[in-house]
Amino acid sequence: MLAGLLLGGCTLSPVPPATQPSGVTQQLMMRSLERALGQLDIEKLKQQRVAVEVFYHAGPEALVKEFVVTWLRAHGIRTVSESPDLKVKAFASVLGTDNDQTLIGIPAFQAPVVNIGVPEIAFFKWQRNRGVAEMRLFEFDGKTDAIVNAPPTATGRAKLDKFTVLLIFGFTLSDVDKHD
Repeated sequence: MLAGLLLGGCTLSPVPPATQPSGVTQQLMMRSLERALGQLDIEKLKQQRVAVEVFYHAGPEALVKEFVVTWLRAHGIRTVSESPDLKVKAFASVLGTDNDQTLIGIPAFQAPVVNIGVPEIAFFKWQRNRGVAEMRLFEFDGKTDAIVNAPPTATGRAKLDKFTVLLIFGFTLSDVDKHD
C-alpha cells in the first residue's frame, strides 16, 4: 500500500505550465521581425531626424514597438519626439506563427472498452513551425504631413522543423539561431 501511495504521489505532483506564447513561438516571431526589418531600405532616413510610430495587430504591444524603434536606432537612425524632419509610420501587417505536421504511422488514441491510452507510433513525423513578419514604412514630411516615400513591404521568415523517423530517431532543423 505504501508503494501505491508513493507512486500515486509522484504522478500527481504539479507540473508548472508552459509560458504563453511558447518559447519557440517567441523565437520565430522575433527572428522573422528582425529579418523583415533587415530588408527595409533605411539609408535615406539616416541623414534626418525621424519620429517613429509603430502599428500592428498581433503580438506583444510594448515589445514590438520598442524593438522596432530600438532596431532603427541601432542602425543609425536618429529618432526624436519633437520637430522631426520626417515622420515614419511603421506597419507590421503580419506578425505571427503557423504550425502543421505530417504523420506516417498510427496516431495516439484512447482504446475503447479498456480505456487505455495507446501512444503514437511514428514511422515518419514532420512537425513544421513557421514564423512570418511583414513590415512597411511610410515616410511623411515632418511639417506638412505629405507622403514622401513608401518603400515596398519587407518580409522576414523563420522556421523550426522537428523530425521523427522509426519511432526513436529524432532531429531538428532550424534557422532561428541565425541572427541577421
